[in-house]
Amino acid sequence: MHGMKATSPLLLAAVLGASALIQTAQAQTPLVKITDAKLPFTVSLPKGWVGLNLKDGLGGVTVASQAQPPAALIRLLFIPKNGKTVDLKNEFSSFEKAVKESGSALTFKGEKPANYGGVSGLLRQYVITSKNDTLVMRVWFGNGAKNFYSFQLTVPSNAFERLSKTFDQVLATVNF
Repeated sequence: MHGMKATSPLLLAAVLGASALIQTAQAQTPLVKITDAKLPFTVSLPKGWVGLNLKDGLGGVTVASQAQPPAALIRLLFIPKNGKTVDLKNEFSSFEKAVKESGSALTFKGEKPANYGGVSGLLRQYVITSKNDTLVMRVWFGNGAKNFYSFQLTVPSNAFERLSKTFDQVLATVNF
């Protein structure tokens, strides 16, 4: 028993050390700059992620952490305002209603003001529960001069902490 006590702290230190190395590597996900004349912004996205066309008619860029589910999804969308005034709280209400109408349960987890690339907006976090899985979603709605922006991270709950940091890295690179 005495030998076990001496081994446990060493084992624990080795595990924690390996865990710290993994977290450090994950915290600095390599990003690749994307410039597309169709986008009203530039951004850097995670290297190795797969571009998707969801054929939903929305302007922007969508990437997945891998080609097959379960995958994390980052969507950076824009909608021209065409001179209309956009109320972010109303936009969130419409978004929440649409998610609930899809048959998923939506739990609001928090909100904070957030500015990216000089555009002010609101960042909200949700947990979305469907019959198949539990997802965590961070959504930033931004009110630009010409466009309404919806930047989203949707991720399986078990990968949220790690990929939330990656999403923060991506958002920090947005330039309008």
